[in-house]
Amino acid sequence: MNEEIKKIIQDIGGKPEEWIRVSERPGKEPFAKELNYSLSDYFWGKVHVRNEGEIYVLVISKDVFNWKDRIKELKLSGEVVDAAGGLMWLQEFDIQGLKRDFEFLKTFIENIRKQKQQKTS
Repeated sequence: MNEEIKKIIQDIGGKPEEWIRVSERPGKEPFAKELNYSLSDYFWGKVHVRNEGEIYVLVISKDVFNWKDRIKELKLSGEVVDAAGGLMWLQEFDIQGLKRDFEFLKTFIENIRKQKQQKTS
């Protein structure tokens, strides 16, 4: 799964970093792995995969002032777990859903940028 996730990020033009193991507190056993990523200047964040296989994705964007206001517009495969300001956490249920959501979010942000340009012209 780890290499598949890296490939998905690369396939849409993103840059994945290396996986690191994370624990709740220093000295505790790792309960997950995380990978930081960036997708050009559209969005960035981390993919968090728990030992049991649950996938969570942090999405950070400077183009979206508040994700919470846009949740109804999002056609995601995964589920929005939390959203505030330019930060949003998604729970993904499979790798293909993760791929669809990354592609959707890239297009979504491209459209936001186009709308902003039209307003300023």
